[in-house]
Amino acid sequence: MRQTFFIFFFFLAVTYSFAQEKSAFEFYGGPSQAFFPTEVFPSNDYLITSNPLSWHIGIGYLKNLGTNWQLNAQLEFFKRHLGSGTRASFVQDTVVITGYSTDGLPLIALGARYNFHGLKTSYFIQPGLSVIKSPEFLNQYGIGNKGSFEGFPLGLKSLNDIGFGIRVEGGMKIYNQRRNYFLIGLRYQKGLRVMDQMNAPVFYNGDLSHVIVAKSRGTYLGLFAGYGINGSSWGKGERELPRRFYNEKMLQNHELAMEDGWYFMLYGGGRRKEEFKKNDYGYSNSSGQFQAVVGFTRNQFSFETGYGNFSANNNYQFNYAGYEPLFMNWYHYSIPVIPLTFKYHLAINNYRTLRIGPSFSGFLALKDQSKEQFWTSPGGRGSVTVDDKTYEYTGIEFSDPDYDHGRTFFNAGVFAEILVFNSSFLTLKVSRNFSSPDFSRIYVDYIVDGNIFQFVSTSGLNGYLLDIGYKLPLKVIGNKEKLLKKK
Repeated sequence: MRQTFFIFFFFLAVTYSFAQEKSAFEFYGGPSQAFFPTEVFPSNDYLITSNPLSWHIGIGYLKNLGTNWQLNAQLEFFKRHLGSGTRASFVQDTVVITGYSTDGLPLIALGARYNFHGLKTSYFIQPGLSVIKSPEFLNQYGIGNKGSFEGFPLGLKSLNDIGFGIRVEGGMKIYNQRRNYFLIGLRYQKGLRVMDQMNAPVFYNGDLSHVIVAKSRGTYLGLFAGYGINGSSWGKGERELPRRFYNEKMLQNHELAMEDGWYFMLYGGGRRKEEFKKNDYGYSNSSGQFQAVVGFTRNQFSFETGYGNFSANNNYQFNYAGYEPLFMNWYHYSIPVIPLTFKYHLAINNYRTLRIGPSFSGFLALKDQSKEQFWTSPGGRGSVTVDDKTYEYTGIEFSDPDYDHGRTFFNAGVFAEILVFNSSFLTLKVSRNFSSPDFSRIYVDYIVDGNIFQFVSTSGLNGYLLDIGYKLPLKVIGNKEKLLKKK
């Protein structure tokens, strides 16, 4: 609730001052790589930890402080995996440990940006400070965990609710006629305070043999792309396009972008799961995806195919004594796919710079979960205290060695695309996955307060999706190459 109020007031402040001339508003996103040290006790060179590539998204409000300086206030969310996917590579029967991942870890940052101005392109560098919020669910599940190994208490704990970081970013801005701009850059954040620690048990032939210690400070490296809108471009007196941005090449690129032909496109976003879990933790009902495709447009229709990947968690929650959930655990997996998409474009204005239409996709999964190596893992051991009552639990989870599933599913939705830089498109797509098979099935056994519970947890890819993308017609690239040869 506190985060919701913070976001509301952040947008209120931005909306109030955005129409002022010396301000700008940016939105961005891209891949990110979290960093956290891990140690294995006792030492074992064969135990290898994985740290998957993830994502980060954000918005920023910039206020001019002078000719070259801007103050940048940012609200950002990034995902980091804490001890995810640890595996022993030298034996087949060692447990695969599925660690903890956090969707949308929030932070606020304040930076001072210095701009190296150009007419159509400028560069910037920005140092800054950040405040990071550790997820609340770590506080709940980290308290009261029992069991230890060589002095290490097993489980996950939030050592500090708030983390701090220093960050630096740099990049490039490419302006259009109205001084709005396409944004691309690189960002590095160094966490200054340990927020979370996971002591993950490793079992070999049923015996606890090692513990892997992972600590997170909120450190990550991120590549981002986005779009910036100058507040002055919304003013009544700023509607006329600057003539210095009109030239023969830009007009030619505009026409080429609207013609039939091949294009390249990148897009990604988030999915709200259809198998909705009723709890207070938004991460349990969301995941991400991306696609890189090549397409062809003819008249008002387009077709595209390429490569995509859906990230997902098989979350299971144990509801007991009226609590939803009493505790929760999950298994992370990903499904690479080949998409096949058809779109219909309907122009909204005479210049065709804004187009909307329906979209339909079919997906072929390239990964067969039924061929995955059989694994078993401790589901958890500890206790949860709620309303002054303590519930003791132990559990184990394991995959289905005979599991078989389908390989196809579908998507339908609507999209909008707007012309940027007179040569390419930004896209927004809202859609829904349907007819997805259950790609993951886990058997779970738990003992809670001396009572035995057994159930099956399944997970598919159905749900509602929001994707943001960038589309580049290949004719525009070919035109640039021709112009360079003429020179």
